[in-house]
Amino acid sequence: MAAAAAAAASSWLLRRPISCALLLKRASPSLLRTTLCYSSTATATATPPSSPSPSPHDTSAGDVAGLMRWESTRKKRVVLRIGYVGTEYRGLQKQRELSVESTIESVLESAIFKAGGILESNYGKLQKVGWERSSRTDKGVHSLATMISLKMEIPDRAWENDPDGIALASFINSNLPKNVRVFSILPAQRNFDVRRECLYREYFYLLPAEIIGIKDGCSSEEVREHLSELNSILKTFEGNHPFHNYTARAKYRKVLAGSRRRAKGRNSTLKPKSSEVGMDERSDGSTTSDHEEEDLSISSVIDSSGSEYNCMEDVPILPENRVQIQARWLHEPDESDRLNASHFRDIITCSCGELQSSSGIQFVELTICGASFMLHQIRKMVGTAVAVKRGLLPKDIIELSLAKFSRIVLPIAPSEVLLLKDNSFHTKNREGRIVRPGIDSLNKSVEVRKGVEEFYKAALVPELVKFLEPSMPPWKEWVENLDQFTGIPDSQLDEVREAYRVWKDAYDQVKMARKSGTDLLEDQS
Repeated sequence: MAAAAAAAASSWLLRRPISCALLLKRASPSLLRTTLCYSSTATATATPPSSPSPSPHDTSAGDVAGLMRWESTRKKRVVLRIGYVGTEYRGLQKQRELSVESTIESVLESAIFKAGGILESNYGKLQKVGWERSSRTDKGVHSLATMISLKMEIPDRAWENDPDGIALASFINSNLPKNVRVFSILPAQRNFDVRRECLYREYFYLLPAEIIGIKDGCSSEEVREHLSELNSILKTFEGNHPFHNYTARAKYRKVLAGSRRRAKGRNSTLKPKSSEVGMDERSDGSTTSDHEEEDLSISSVIDSSGSEYNCMEDVPILPENRVQIQARWLHEPDESDRLNASHFRDIITCSCGELQSSSGIQFVELTICGASFMLHQIRKMVGTAVAVKRGLLPKDIIELSLAKFSRIVLPIAPSEVLLLKDNSFHTKNREGRIVRPGIDSLNKSVEVRKGVEEFYKAALVPELVKFLEPSMPPWKEWVENLDQFTGIPDSQLDEVREAYRVWKDAYDQVKMARKSGTDLLEDQS
């Protein structure tokens, strides 16, 4: 009974701002000892020190008198799951030349400060030294699952009767605009690395149904056929493949010391250490760029003007009497265009969902799930799949483009409808023991997922629908460019096909020989 009463009291405290007088009237001393210690925002709302952190919209979940603040008792490392609608931050992002998420982090830091989670002496420092994110989506547009780890001032018994940290999150949400939401706040160990311990990331890409041939007059059977065909195309991406044709290859190229000596005339520009060329060492010995997907460059993601709708942005403009090389095969090793382990990515799921409708616009949700992604990878996967579905590229183009010796120019889809939907983390050690209890709870929490779904439907979908009208930007011009410029000369494709066939035959023979040798050794033993 005492626990239930405490929970009820705590719930009541979280629903509205409180004053000491009101608290004394509504709760007995025994209940006060079992609830968290919070202060009234009517009398104790903090004003952030001057810093570049205002929101583009000052409309928060509550008015100034309704903001909530807790009394801090200690400092602890925590992990926050946040979601945001990024499009409304474009103006502020452009003015300050910041990424969308950096701008949102400023808003979030201000809200945490007002809620009591940051001391005034530390305000404005977290973005420089304190933020750790699960995925480098700092130039992406939308998110439902950005994970941020930081040391935060917390109240006494912060997670008592609130194991998912939803009540704690509501204090920060009361200081946030409606297009940014904290879903959960959970304790984290000091050594928890929110980025490196991420197992997989799941993205949504919303695609106008008309783009793939589903028009208003289509029957249910025709709709199923269109979706089945698209799903079959998308499934081709699944597995471990080199996605070098789906990104800027040079950003993920490992620079070897030997390459410096062999590359003529380039000794002064190449650096031997990956850390010196904007890459991080990975545990498998490969490297990964700072542009972890969908890190999407500022110009291509946020600024929808100019070349953003050029679906074939990699194609150079040549004189009319010269043939553009859009597909070729590397018959000889090219030191300036080498692949390494960083170009290989695991795609767990790549599929499309059922036909959906919102505000009279029909669309489908594409789900792309993998361990990590490269710059532009998802958008080029979607652009290529759409081109195949529309008959602009042959069906075997995906298989050819995933061969490590092929070099093929592929279309890139618009960025406005891409969002980070979910992610998962390592929570157990090799013996199967749970070593990240807070993260394990977050992965399984029904209440957290309910909050995420509510925010997606209430805040994100209405915004995304604005970019799903096929006769309006970004799709009208993108489709026109796709239909006009997407196409690879048959002679180039035939050359790549023949080279791929020869290479694959040789590869399969070597693979069979190795298997036969292994089987022979097993028989002898």
